[in-house]
This record gives sequence, C-alpha cells and structure tokens, in this order.
Amino acid sequence: MTPSSGMASFRADLLLTQRQTAGLSCEELALLAHVSPETVRRAEKGRSKPSARVTKALADALRLPVEELAPPAPQLTLKQLRQQAGATQKEVAGRAGVSVQMVSRVENGVYGVKDRAAWANAYGVSKAAWTRAWAVGRADRQRRIRSQPGKGGGTE
Repeated sequence: MTPSSGMASFRADLLLTQRQTAGLSCEELALLAHVSPETVRRAEKGRSKPSARVTKALADALRLPVEELAPPAPQLTLKQLRQQAGATQKEVAGRAGVSVQMVSRVENGVYGVKDRAAWANAYGVSKAAWTRAWAVGRADRQRRIRSQPGKGGGTE
C-alpha cells in the first residue's frame, strides 16, 4: 500500500518521535489536534501523508513548527531531476535535440540555454522547476570554483 497524497515531505518517523517525546498517546495527540486517532496512526505508520492543514494541526498540538514534521524539500539540481525521472543523459539529449556532452555541460552549470521550455520538456518538468534546478547546479559549480586554490577564494 502506498501513502496517499498529502505533504510530500511529511516524515512519519518524526511525528512518532515527537509524540513519544511529548509523552502523548495517539488518542491524546488526536484530541489536541482535532483529528481522529486513526489519522494519527496512519500518519505515524507512513500509510498516509497528512494534508497541510492536518500537519499544521499536529505540529501545533505538539508545540512545534511545521518544519519539524515536514522538513522543506532540498533544492534539486538538473542531474538529480533527471535521475529522479529515471532518465539518462542520452535520453534527455535525444528529447532536447542536442549532444550528450551538451547535456552534461548544462547539468554541470557550464552552459546556459536559450530555450528553457524545450529543455524543461526534455526533463519532463515545468520551465520554472527546470530553471530552479539549473540555478542550483550553477551556484554549486561557482562555489566549487571559488573554493579552489588560486581561483578566487581558496588559500594557496
């Protein structure tokens, strides 16, 4: 059985740990959060991912910020987006009509592209998601360059 849709970053293990730390039973937490005990049990066992409203109610009942139960998702690079989709560089290159080497260089932040919509389509994501992922990869590359000795930030 797969978890139902809800807050994708919700962590069942964190809810269980926080409830136990607070010394509450499932029933007590449910009462404080104005949800059913079954909702708490299903969330703790990972059988469902609670909605944003339920996650906030659980966090409030535990006197925690929502981020304690649903940490923000990390920012993904293009490579990670591609891997998440189960695609190879060769497949993306074919969809984008470019060489594998070009895909590698774009993923590594060496090159930018003119037609971001076409590239986003090749990765199977929105233009905004593709642009964010490219910017994350580009920033990572710039940090690596700056940290190298003699390249503007490292010690020699």
